[in-house]
Amino acid sequence: MNKPRILVTAAAGRNASPAVLELLRKGFPVRAFVRRNDARSERLRKAGAEIFVGDLFNLSDLRSALVDVQRAYHSPPVAPNLLHGMMLFALAAEEAKLEVVALMSGWNPHPSHPTIHTREHWIANNIYRWMPTVDVIYINPGIFAFMYLLGLPAIVHFGMLVGPWGDGLNAPPSSEDIGSVAAGVLAEPAAHIGKCYRPT
Repeated sequence: MNKPRILVTAAAGRNASPAVLELLRKGFPVRAFVRRNDARSERLRKAGAEIFVGDLFNLSDLRSALVDVQRAYHSPPVAPNLLHGMMLFALAAEEAKLEVVALMSGWNPHPSHPTIHTREHWIANNIYRWMPTVDVIYINPGIFAFMYLLGLPAIVHFGMLVGPWGDGLNAPPSSEDIGSVAAGVLAEPAAHIGKCYRPT
């Protein structure tokens, strides 16, 4: 019996690339949506992924990428037009009659969060719940582990790890673990529909 084809967006990215490789390892046909052909997309092609080069903010590209696709992992890029892009993907997913979308979001979406980016994640998470025929699984990690390494210059120069800690807590997940969670829920989605997972 043929396994469903899965689209992975931002497939050359830090968490989506491991998801592509894990899904391929599990025997799923994977279409990897990338911005351009480069060494990262070539690595996915050599692993067995079908490469689709396009713009996630272009509805025509989304429609083309979703032809003959049954499931998707949507890992939207951090961008000023985040909400616009997430809504376009929801429209295209519904139009393509997908079975399920695993949606990357964040651990702290809230309607009153001080950043517009995080408020837009909250709006998108809620709108995705309204899709009439596409089921959704939410992947909501905290700050990715690699982000801590971006502070290496400050550590070297000042001898301290600077971060917006306050009273907050974070269990930083690796990109590979996030991708593995996404691949796992898409491989066998039935028990995960509507649930929210926070890789740590």
